[in-house]
Amino acid sequence: MPIDPAQRHQIEQDAITAMWEAARRTACDHAIALLREIASRERDDDDYVIIGTDPDGHNDQMSRIAAFLATHDR
Repeated sequence: MPIDPAQRHQIEQDAITAMWEAARRTACDHAIALLREIASRERDDDDYVIIGTDPDGHNDQMSRIAAFLATHDR
C-alpha cells in the first residue's frame, strides 16, 4: 500500500530534522570539548586563562576555535 503524499512529506521532514539535530549535537559536543580544554589551562593572577603561543608564534587552541567557528557559523 503506497504512502500518501502528506505522510511521505512528514517522514521526509522528520528525517531532515533528525539529521540537523544530530549535526547540531555534534557541533555542541565539539564546542564543549574546546571549552573544557580552555578551562583546564593555566590561569593568571586575575584568574584569566592563559592561552599562549609556541616558540614559532602559533596558537593551536585559537586556530582550532577559529576553524570550529568558521565551520559552524551560519
